[in-house]
Amino acid sequence: MTEYLLLLGAEQFLRERSYAGGKAVGDFQVWTAIKNAKYNYNAYFDFCLDADPLNYEALKQQIDLYQSEGYTLKAVVPLNDWTLKVANQLNATYGLPYLKEEVVEACRNKYEMKQLFQQHGVSTAKSKKFSSLEQLKALVNEYTFPVIIKPVDFGGSGGVYLANNLEECLDAYAQSQKVMAQYADAFKVSKNEFLIESYIESDDEVSVEVLCGEDFQQVITVTEKYLSPKPWFTEMGHVVPSHRYQDSQLNQLAIDACKALGIDRGVAHVEIKVKGHELYVIEAAARPGGDAIMDLIESSYGINPYQLHTMMYLDNEIQPNFDFTPTQTSAIAFLKAPMGEIKQINYPDISTDKEIVRVNLLKKVGDVAGNPENWSSREGLVQFTFSQLPTTKIDRHIEKSQQLAEQIFDYGAASHE
Repeated sequence: MTEYLLLLGAEQFLRERSYAGGKAVGDFQVWTAIKNAKYNYNAYFDFCLDADPLNYEALKQQIDLYQSEGYTLKAVVPLNDWTLKVANQLNATYGLPYLKEEVVEACRNKYEMKQLFQQHGVSTAKSKKFSSLEQLKALVNEYTFPVIIKPVDFGGSGGVYLANNLEECLDAYAQSQKVMAQYADAFKVSKNEFLIESYIESDDEVSVEVLCGEDFQQVITVTEKYLSPKPWFTEMGHVVPSHRYQDSQLNQLAIDACKALGIDRGVAHVEIKVKGHELYVIEAAARPGGDAIMDLIESSYGINPYQLHTMMYLDNEIQPNFDFTPTQTSAIAFLKAPMGEIKQINYPDISTDKEIVRVNLLKKVGDVAGNPENWSSREGLVQFTFSQLPTTKIDRHIEKSQQLAEQIFDYGAASHE
């Protein structure tokens, strides 16, 4: 019998290192699932199931088919928010370790998440759920502007807007509804539930990556996050480790958030707003962080977090013996072209810049660069390494990426033909 690990969401851009993490766990093949796999095959993996990674029945049919041919499933490992529920269902079906259903629900539903934070004394912004314009108008009276409007179940900063008054609040709701109407069905999430939330006035935000097991939570590192200008909240850069990575109060708050949600398996991603000495948990996820944060951790710490995450889906009772000590700084910045139509893409010589690891361009000539509203608004990315560990908040990666974007993208007024 050939044993394999099924990594759901592993085919997603910037999660490529999940394959190496899976291979490091043991003598297993590492599979993923892709809809219409024969047309979209990813040969980095040992095999690709021909199934939508969000479709339980399609996945089960494929798993059963290959089980009859001598392939034994050892674990279904979710790597993004969208695959949490289906991975949990499959693991339960096949008698494999899984997160409790209520944990998965709390990690996907931001309203339930906030309720649990409040019940367990985890500092977080005040929020209320609504599903209609009338409910929003009634709730606004309980808040002081500015406020945030966001979907109950989505990610990537999609549908998240800042509102400074009632008019902006109602417009933010309309814009958030449009985003969910576009994406909800594809990602199998609610398109009708939203949150109004108090805004924490601060540009400082971090994420804390926490290794969670049955009786332990251990902070791997703290990532400094860099957001787009208001009224949007798109993440435009990350630095690992943050200069705050040894902050015991910050680390303990992230651990407390994981405990409040009951996360006892895998690497969790906890986002925290920093306002002076005050800390507020924005949200937490029972999966590794995206945007290549895991790649940055591997570069800085020499440890592949996908390996740790996968290990916990095989056995979460034994705490791995790893030394989480950084040796260099790793960073990523997302390229933004000036607003307008991209007329030409240039490739400046960066061969002698030892700080640049890679550049990926995500747009092509003819595409229109707009406001940095969410993950889809980025024109590319640049990954860096810096030899010194940060002692204060740094902007070198942002500055260098902006200079590079100016050299790469020639633009003009958008065509309306």
